[in-house]
Amino acid sequence: MQQEKILEAAASLQERILVVDEGELTSHQVRASLQGRGSEVIRASSLREALEEIRVKAPDLILVGLELQDVPGLRAVDILHDRVPAVPLLAFTESPRMSDAVDAVRRGAVDYLGKPFTPNQLSQALRRALQEVRTKRELARVQEDVKDRYGFSHLLTRSPKMLEVFDQVRAVAGTEATVLIRGETGTGKELITRAIHQRSRRSGAPFISVNCGAFAETLLESELFGHERGSFTGATGARKGVFEMADGGTLFLDELGETSLNVQVNLLRVLEDFQFRRVGGTESVQVDVRILAATNVELEDAVAEKRFRADLYYRLDVFPIFLPPLRERREDIPLLMRHFLEDAGREYELPPPTITSEALETILAYRWPGNVRQLRALCERWVITRSKRRLEREHLPRVMTGASSGPVEYSGFAVDDQRPLSENTDRALREVERAYLHRLLRRHMGHLVDTAKAAGITRRTLYTKMKQYGLNAAEYRPQK
Repeated sequence: MQQEKILEAAASLQERILVVDEGELTSHQVRASLQGRGSEVIRASSLREALEEIRVKAPDLILVGLELQDVPGLRAVDILHDRVPAVPLLAFTESPRMSDAVDAVRRGAVDYLGKPFTPNQLSQALRRALQEVRTKRELARVQEDVKDRYGFSHLLTRSPKMLEVFDQVRAVAGTEATVLIRGETGTGKELITRAIHQRSRRSGAPFISVNCGAFAETLLESELFGHERGSFTGATGARKGVFEMADGGTLFLDELGETSLNVQVNLLRVLEDFQFRRVGGTESVQVDVRILAATNVELEDAVAEKRFRADLYYRLDVFPIFLPPLRERREDIPLLMRHFLEDAGREYELPPPTITSEALETILAYRWPGNVRQLRALCERWVITRSKRRLEREHLPRVMTGASSGPVEYSGFAVDDQRPLSENTDRALREVERAYLHRLLRRHMGHLVDTAKAAGITRRTLYTKMKQYGLNAAEYRPQK
């Protein structure tokens, strides 16, 4: 299977392992467990010696005994974790206790072993810890490769399909061609449009994004073209639309397939000569705007069914780009997971969990109907619910482990199944969702349209959720 090839490729990476123990037996056992893998095993007999080895050789994984003479007990875990917080720690002791095991993990260890351990116990513990090492190293390598090759420091991939997309972006960015981006919801269409804008001659001018599916027909025309005072109830003053706000720059029209035929007619007229009138206005407004559009609708089918104008489709489909769903780029999943877990950890100020190989294999096998957006939302949940702990297969939603027939959409989260939630689980989900919406509102400074779009829900649903959780958009807007 594809995920097995990915894991095999990761296993081929060489690691440097530091074993901190007064005796030599543990380091010999580690070498025996890793025979044939090419890993380098370094030994230090004290914490002081270990800190010097860390300074000189920068290990990828540390195994530390809790019976050191200079710093005995869990204090050694504290010191090592403070010195190299990004390096996984595996603690072992001759006097194992459950309370110490829990405490060690809370202090930053990824695992805890009692001596004497069997070869199988050591091998399994090393396998879990080294998976963490490999994921981090691969993430750093791929980020650097993509940045060097394409200059897309904010995009992350090792998928051949996505690298082809990057080549298309590089080819079209310097032109004035209209770009139509196709792909399922959550595949990252807006990230690609921003990459096109940033590499274009218009990069110093505005980039304006509008979600066409978030507005009723009459409100969308006002959003696009602006309106004059008194043009409709509530229009207490004149207002520019996004076409005017993007003058000289780039306008991204998202979810264009959700627009009505009347709006499509008006859009076609504007795209012909980039002139329009504000709603209720009489004077023509001329703009210089590059159009990027996106949709998850099969426009050919919509044209055949008379739901989308053929002439507008041909006007937009000058340079098509297709974004593959996440299930067709599974090699990106471990990299994206690590990125999202670390990003959420910084946002919530919580250390992210470690991922076991069994959990990763299950995650790789899942179809991800919500694509990258769904993966990111789940990573945020895991940071909140499994911080400092190990994410096992049993902690994954049941839809991933095969115990459910399909996912249920729950405001951007994939809920395990349709069975009634226990009170504790329900409360946990509410806390996660409230924290998620709080984060999005803060990121978008209380702008409800952008927040709803980022969450993958409608504005009406967002209003309902904000009322439910006591969130007020005004509190997130800049103070004048």
